[in-house]
Amino acid sequence: MSKKKQESIDVIIVGAGIAGCVLAFHLANANLKVKVFERNSRDKIGHDWCDSVEKKAFSFSGIPSPKGEEKKADRDHLAIISPDFGKIIHLGFYDYWITDRMLFQNRLLEMAKKAGATFQFNTEIIEPVGKGQWVIGVKKKDGKTVNARIVVDCSGRERILGSNIEILDMNLPLEKSELVDAHREVHHIEPNDINWDKYKIEKDVLYYRYGYEGGYSWLNFESENTLDIGAGVAMGVSERKAKAIVNDFVNTNNQIETEKIRGGGDTISVRRPITLIWYGFMICGEAACITSPMNGCGVGSAMISAKIAAEVIIKALLRKETSVDRLWEYQVRFMEERGRDLAALDAMRRGFQKFSQEETSFLINKGIITKIDLENIIHVKYKKISIFKMALSLIKGISNIRIMLRMRKVTSGSNKIFNHYKRMPKEYDSRKFYDWMLGHMYLFKEIDENS
Repeated sequence: MSKKKQESIDVIIVGAGIAGCVLAFHLANANLKVKVFERNSRDKIGHDWCDSVEKKAFSFSGIPSPKGEEKKADRDHLAIISPDFGKIIHLGFYDYWITDRMLFQNRLLEMAKKAGATFQFNTEIIEPVGKGQWVIGVKKKDGKTVNARIVVDCSGRERILGSNIEILDMNLPLEKSELVDAHREVHHIEPNDINWDKYKIEKDVLYYRYGYEGGYSWLNFESENTLDIGAGVAMGVSERKAKAIVNDFVNTNNQIETEKIRGGGDTISVRRPITLIWYGFMICGEAACITSPMNGCGVGSAMISAKIAAEVIIKALLRKETSVDRLWEYQVRFMEERGRDLAALDAMRRGFQKFSQEETSFLINKGIITKIDLENIIHVKYKKISIFKMALSLIKGISNIRIMLRMRKVTSGSNKIFNHYKRMPKEYDSRKFYDWMLGHMYLFKEIDENS
């Protein structure tokens, strides 16, 4: 009796999250046969909370902007509060949509299905299938294998496939210092006004207390009478739980009803982007470590990475060439569009987390970290900070010279990382890329030791 012939698949995607669905949508729209494996059931897809998603990410990735119940009220701008509440800085703009993650995720999934992608839920993928140096498919928990011309890991922080590919930095485990414990809840509030310490919370402004517990906490009116309360705690800095910070705020404010309307928590990776490609293989979304290191926002980067990956895959399959050389365009384009900013901001994060809350407050309160710096950080755009500007701050009589000297080291290291990423080889050459990789690992080691 003859064996059943395996179906022909162009692209396997592991993970039906934001990146996986955006990628599946664009590939299926190009008439490619796409199969998405997701370990969760269909009704478990999406998060039960709202997130900030960059407006640019929608236009860049060709995904229509949120509307109706999916889109919450616009924020006029974002305000940064120092950890000690000594200063508030109102940024000039906030180019994000406050988006319902559950509704958005479901919309993307339906778009991908309508375009022709197939989804297999309740299916756990445990490892890639290789042939020589090529990735040619995936192995399911039941032991069965499925092959495709290209395999893409969109499995999130676990990196189910990438963690099993022993090349360069793709399989390096995340360290505790590269993780953030995040939690958020929405509560009804009556009367519908509230203060955060001495600051009245306005309904059209999102508030961040930056540098608290090595991370951040926030308040945002999701609607007229509901308040979004959240925190992200740097796990390598603080032993506090983000949920405890949220609960403390709820329990100490009588106008906030204790019953949670919606919300939840997760562990977020805030490490710099890793190598994104191998032979017949790509990584997208959080699996590629592309969450913003300074504010924990990752949806926009996931959408951007998926769109670039889709364009490169379509060209590669058209030319019937899926080697590292052909897929290298994805590595280069993503690093130019977003990756080098993320890497420099990761270097900055590592340095900032060595400062105490009192020292971070000093930097914000004294204007050493400026409004422009904060706008760039929040919008995931690294702008090189001038060491000359730091020297001027010393001349102007800033009293704490020790903090200023440490700050100069942080900015110097971040600038070096940004410049190094600009020198990433534009064409794949294993020796040149290996040398570049060693250089970038050395720079990060130097930052960790000197900051």
